[in-house]
Amino acid sequence: MPPDEGTARLERRTFDRVFLGADGVTAEDGICEADIRQTRLKELMTRRSDRVYLLVHAAKIGRRPFHAWAPMPPKWTLVTDDSATDADLDPFRAKGIDVVVTDENGDDISGRRS
Repeated sequence: MPPDEGTARLERRTFDRVFLGADGVTAEDGICEADIRQTRLKELMTRRSDRVYLLVHAAKIGRRPFHAWAPMPPKWTLVTDDSATDADLDPFRAKGIDVVVTDENGDDISGRRS
């Protein structure tokens, strides 16, 4: 399928939820990717979805390894692992972004962190 056809198909769809990964993420800039095409597709998916979940390892939080960015919608959820510190997560919380922290079993431990 040609790239433009894939984009056209996404533009004609809506999603209840979209689950994305990223090479990096910041509260200010959104999703960072190595490939501008990936960035465009992810931005389009976030615009066409009622709810966005970004699943990233804590090591990717605050990282800016590349120069292609996709802004995130005003309301979304960051899901990460328990190696993320409060200092890593506070910029997201300050912007009203929902943050879910999971343990190695995938259990939500957000409310149990000190």
